[in-house]
Amino acid sequence: MSVYPAVPVVRREDFAPDVVCEVYELGSRRRDPSAVNELTSRQVTIGRMMATGAKDAAIAHELGLSLRTIRSEISALIAGLGAKSRFQAGCLLVRRFG
Repeated sequence: MSVYPAVPVVRREDFAPDVVCEVYELGSRRRDPSAVNELTSRQVTIGRMMATGAKDAAIAHELGLSLRTIRSEISALIAGLGAKSRFQAGCLLVRRFG
């Protein structure tokens, strides 16, 4: 008898966003809250937009910046937070800045 049918499928959508963010934050490389001070105001703005699910092109259009600049800022944001992904960076940023 296999145990697989007894284990329900768990999806990310089944959990509250705060729980998902906390799990992703556990995997970050930098846990020092002072790390956020290294971010520029532009990176924080882009990160907040990114955390809402906005695409790079939409962020670029909204801020009047090039797509290349947005992608560069997102890379710097991810590195500055010590995150491993865009989603994790968004979670870290929202949890620290609200």
